[in-house]
Order: sequence, then structure tokens, then C-alpha cells
Amino acid sequence: MKMSIHGKQLVVTDAIRKYAESKLGRVEKYHDSIIELDVSLSAVKTKTGSNHTAEVLAYLSGSTLKATCSDVDLYAAIDQVSDIIEGQLKKHKEKRNANYGQATGVRKIKYNPETHTVEKEAAVNIVKVLLPAKPMDIEEAILQLEMLNRTFYPFTNCETGEMNIVYKRKDGDYGHIEPASK
Repeated sequence: MKMSIHGKQLVVTDAIRKYAESKLGRVEKYHDSIIELDVSLSAVKTKTGSNHTAEVLAYLSGSTLKATCSDVDLYAAIDQVSDIIEGQLKKHKEKRNANYGQATGVRKIKYNPETHTVEKEAAVNIVKVLLPAKPMDIEEAILQLEMLNRTFYPFTNCETGEMNIVYKRKDGDYGHIEPASK
């Protein structure tokens, strides 16, 4: 996990940096897909005194979480923002682990014609794949395939309005699968 700590109208000393790294480094155990934590510390002087703000942006694979806290003491603001981001990460992980959008427990079934019996194999997960909403032509689908670094890419063909698939072949060329005409 990459962590960047920077200050706005505040000099980030080694002590502040180490404290923030130790407090916010713990959040990694709550979620395994954290790519980067961007920590922004700031100070604002008011008539009643100074006010410190700690803001954390957690970049996950596929989403971003944000937590902000303000306090008179900078260390207290870091503590509070750490607690908030931990809660958000726990909640996000629970939602992700609830297998939203996946059917589980589906079993493969084999029929043995010699013994006239049905054999059940281990459970298989079925993953739902959503097609892009915008129809596209084959060239654009190949660009999406390369950009997303996938082996195949399903899309809705703008010429026919039907689902097609482009894929990368082992020889480096591209293949195109479309439904047979009736």
C-alpha cells in the first residue's frame, strides 16, 4: 500500500509523518485491495485559535473512500480520521464479501447414461458480466479490449444490435464472434 502525506499551510515534520503512518498504516488489515492512501493535513488560524484538519482519500480497486476530521489538536484529528476510515473500510469489505451480483452454490450436474444416475460436482461460482451500455463497432471493441488488458471483450455491435465478442488470439491477431444469421 502506497501512502502519501502532505500538508497545506502546515509543515509536516518527521514526528507528524511517523504518527500518521503508524495510525493510518493499521487500516491495511481491514481491506486487502487498498492501492493508495492520500493523507492531507492542514492548519487554519482563527480568532479563537488554530484548527487542524486531517483528510484521507483511500483509493481501492474500483472505488474511493474519503474521511475528514477537524480538531484543535492535529494528533487528535489524525486519530479521529483513522477511526472513520477504518469503519468505512470494514463496511466496504462486508459489502464486497456479501457476493453482490454473484450466484453461488450452483453445481455442475453430470448424467451417466450407463448407470442412469446423476452425479453432482463441486459448487461453481457464476459471475455476472454487464455489457457496456453504448453500442460500438468492432474496432472500438478491440481498443477497449487492449485498454482493459483482457483476453476477450463482449460488446453490443452497433451495426446489428446483437451481442458480439472480440478476443486476442495466441498468434497476436484478433478474433470476432457473432451470432449466426437465421
